[in-house]
Amino acid sequence: MKKVSLLLLVAMFLFGGNVKAQDEAVVLYEDDFSTYTVGNKLAASASGNWWTTWSNIPGGAEDGVIADYQGNQCVHLTYGNDQVLYLNAGQSGVFEVEFDILVPQGKNAYFNALNKFAAINSEWAMEGHIHMADYQTSASGEGHIVGNNIDVQFDCVYDAWMHFRLHVDTDADLAQCYYSVSDESETMVNEWQWSKGVQGTGNNRTFDAMGFYPPLNAATSEFYLDNVKFSRIGGETAANLVFTPEEIATEVDADDMSSVQISIENTGTSIADYSAWVDYGVGQGGSAQNPISYALDEVSSPNGLSWNSTTPKTFEIAALYPASSYGNSVMGTYITHAMYAFFEWVDQNQQSLQTLEPGSDVIFRIYGQGRNGEPGEILAEKVIPQSQVVLNDYTLVEFDEPVALTGYDVYVAVEMTAAVNGVAMNLDGGQAVVGYGDLCRQNKGAFTSITNDAGNDYGNWCLAMVCQGDPIVGGYATLSKTNGSLAIGATEEVTLTLSTIGLNEGTYEAAVKFVTNDPAHPEVEIPLTLTVKGDNVNEVLSNTYNVYPNPTTGAVMVEGENIDYIAVYNSVGQLVNIVKNETNVVDMSQYENGVYFFNIVDNAGQESLQRVVVAK
Repeated sequence: MKKVSLLLLVAMFLFGGNVKAQDEAVVLYEDDFSTYTVGNKLAASASGNWWTTWSNIPGGAEDGVIADYQGNQCVHLTYGNDQVLYLNAGQSGVFEVEFDILVPQGKNAYFNALNKFAAINSEWAMEGHIHMADYQTSASGEGHIVGNNIDVQFDCVYDAWMHFRLHVDTDADLAQCYYSVSDESETMVNEWQWSKGVQGTGNNRTFDAMGFYPPLNAATSEFYLDNVKFSRIGGETAANLVFTPEEIATEVDADDMSSVQISIENTGTSIADYSAWVDYGVGQGGSAQNPISYALDEVSSPNGLSWNSTTPKTFEIAALYPASSYGNSVMGTYITHAMYAFFEWVDQNQQSLQTLEPGSDVIFRIYGQGRNGEPGEILAEKVIPQSQVVLNDYTLVEFDEPVALTGYDVYVAVEMTAAVNGVAMNLDGGQAVVGYGDLCRQNKGAFTSITNDAGNDYGNWCLAMVCQGDPIVGGYATLSKTNGSLAIGATEEVTLTLSTIGLNEGTYEAAVKFVTNDPAHPEVEIPLTLTVKGDNVNEVLSNTYNVYPNPTTGAVMVEGENIDYIAVYNSVGQLVNIVKNETNVVDMSQYENGVYFFNIVDNAGQESLQRVVVAK
């Protein structure tokens, strides 16, 4: 006879006030495994697409076995099994997963929830360690629920059924894990921000799967699983975004700046996410090619990094190019190629080190701008066999379809598998553009700075994109936010700053583009028309101040009376510094060569614009 679930039905609606009315709960999947044949594999026997294994091989070694435990039919999981319950719940709605686990005396168990299930590229949302001190060591009676880097310990038992209930509100970005045993009352073990993942570094509200895995060794890892249920609490939910205004048309004097407020309101029933950029369109073509890279033009003294691992490591490196970094050079062109330099390295005994794992491919990718500051969709991908990799020079690949570069943030990336002790991570040895030219990730998680992780400044990846075509005018419009999230009912404003510095008199057309998780409005475009009028009256004030030396290699003196502050802008009108001191000296030594503008503001609020050239 099947046992009754340990959790009384009414208790489900009493704890934490986090569950909607009982009649709104819809059971999407429920199984007590009583109809299965003992001895058969779970995923191979189950109907539908609910159960699989970590390697997605039902019936294989990772697939658990249907067993009879003390007259109760359930799933028996031993070391080597790695069972996955595929939920595909998405990132809107409220969901619950319930299950019972029994751990024999002296054994241990482990389960997890996944924001994304993709084997080694999965994203972990939470972990449950049963009779384990952590993921690598066992501990009698010790349990841990971990989410958002919050580790809460609780007492677990042997040889008795323990009930777990995971409540996930993706709309509120909240997760709670509850626990009960025998006839005891249910208690909430842990509560955390769901999207942050296990380590607190994630940014994904999706609820994709549950994993059940005996992790340590054949002698100690074993447990039984039963009474699995997956429910949606309440109906369908979704974000709904309203943008104001619907179009922007403004006039700005030459060599001046202005701003427009864009209001965003979420009138939906779920958290809203968006990414945004100013889209300038594409040019008329052209054959000129322009490599764009953070690395030195000629890498004479590269730095190499390797993983401290006994197994080959698959990872991805990338360079992020915000629109502000390429707006003046390749806006409106097409990304046609990417390239990366692989080098031969030797150890201290002058023995050659293997670079890539034999037989592995190298994958070049271009990512568009995603939500929450992460890479978006793959815009181009090229897989090359290892035999085509060039050592001690750049390996150049051509994408099958060019990618239009119209104003979004773009990632240029290379995925590869380094051999054990292999040096495949090559940097130029120059000054790193931290967080842009030195990004790295494993398991398709967030890209992070390798400079910060390694603890030293190794430089930028020997990585570049090649753009072809005649550039168009761009970069004159910037957004105060390019990514954001809005709670249900929330409103926020994004400032669009328009700079006519360096623009000729005339009319310029573009669009402010938003990509959202609003199913009714996944893409929103606000047309932008900028009309640049004649000479700016502020130029009359330019003779009021003496700015020298100009051109400069470092310090610039601004002489004049009643100066309140000096705002420094780059050539595309972005604010890069504000100087307010008694000497009115502006240090330009840290800036790259090029044209800058000093907006000198006096105590009465009057402005004077001065052009300054940095030439070192």
